[in-house]
Amino acid sequence: MSYKILAIDVGTTNFKMGIFNESLTIEEVYQQNYEVDIFNEENAEIDPEIWWQQLIKGCSSFGKKLAEVDLVSFSVTTPGLVAMDESGNALTKAILFLDQRSHSQALSIRNKIGEEKLLEKACNLPVSGGSSLSSILWIKENMPEVYEQTFKFGHTNTFLIHKLTKKWAIDPSTTSITGLYNTRDNDLSWNSEFLKELDLSEDQLPELFQSFQSVGQIDPVIAGLVGLSTTCKVLCGGNDAVLSAFSAGINKPGDVLHISGTCDIMMVCLDKPVGSAGYNIRSHILPGLWMTLFVLNTGGKSLEWFHSVFCNEMTDEQFYNEYIPKVIEDKIGKDGPFYEPYLQGSRYSVQALKASFSGIDVNTSRDDFLISVLKGNNLYMSSHLAEVSKVVKLSCKIKLTGGAQNIRNMDLVKRKWIGDYQFEYIDQSSLQGAAMLGRIYFENLNNPKNDDSFS
Repeated sequence: MSYKILAIDVGTTNFKMGIFNESLTIEEVYQQNYEVDIFNEENAEIDPEIWWQQLIKGCSSFGKKLAEVDLVSFSVTTPGLVAMDESGNALTKAILFLDQRSHSQALSIRNKIGEEKLLEKACNLPVSGGSSLSSILWIKENMPEVYEQTFKFGHTNTFLIHKLTKKWAIDPSTTSITGLYNTRDNDLSWNSEFLKELDLSEDQLPELFQSFQSVGQIDPVIAGLVGLSTTCKVLCGGNDAVLSAFSAGINKPGDVLHISGTCDIMMVCLDKPVGSAGYNIRSHILPGLWMTLFVLNTGGKSLEWFHSVFCNEMTDEQFYNEYIPKVIEDKIGKDGPFYEPYLQGSRYSVQALKASFSGIDVNTSRDDFLISVLKGNNLYMSSHLAEVSKVVKLSCKIKLTGGAQNIRNMDLVKRKWIGDYQFEYIDQSSLQGAAMLGRIYFENLNNPKNDDSFS
């Protein structure tokens, strides 16, 4: 069966689109960076119209080849919470995982429902930014006029799917850490008990679909605007980190993936969802599996920060290709300052944690500061493996991906501070994962008995 898939990857700071054939070979690609709005040391958000305009521009760049596309599939940054009116227009900017405004709401939810019950049913504790439940309550309390106008609260894929199809949708991999989804059961249902307890309406939430399910066809008017066929189907899509793991072959209990991008993410595949105050649980896009999600909000971003503050006389090439590798060679076995890695807070605390250095004196150099950042980041990531090893037997291999992993000598850092594992750098992407959702859809299309499951 011959078909074409348009995969769309909406990242934190990057928008990417690719046309894939039935062999999952990419034939055309579009990519564009954009900036996240961070101000008042708390808010992290982006105008969702930027996503839509990038989608239109990307489609335009493909020209007539877009008419051959049979299916659109999404990989999205999560949550990207957007309050929308009945027509799908955004009433707020999209609130991102870095956001720090709703700590008090997160604490209130924990106190009202109880942490034990939240972990049992939702498998996650609400925090600022990472949990859209906290953000919804923040909007309700601080922007009551917006809350009253909100027809639906949704995530990044909800917003873009409605733009394309005029239908409301969300999937388990993106909504499983909201605090509102029944993540333990993973049965495409919202938790009515929590909604009632917090005086929220299920009517304001989108319909739940599996990531590989079709939500509907392109709206005819939109098809004319972007150049897609009116028969083209749109999948619900999924979380970018989960789809990165999927494309990397993380599909057995104990499999481990370490992503180093803007954030550092450690993910472990589970066959039972054991919640913890110290990490998140996301639904895998494969039935019967879940993923731990342990995030350092500023992994690669901490190196960008260090570059701008300590080494602004260097070009990017000098900093990443010469300076960092040399510092690793010179300093990896030596004592240095201690670094708390919370430049943009923590996903696992209701407190607004800050980064800090300690153990410095007049002899501390910028090289010492850099090696302490690398050490602090990687010790933090290794702490997750220590915790999860009590739940599942970990693979002896850790798959590595992301731009920061390509820095020379970074393998020495991983072995020194993450542990005695086999490290394998793999070529994967969440864009590829989105295309793989399309393949599942077409396989199920040919085997209708498996319509709601992975075949």
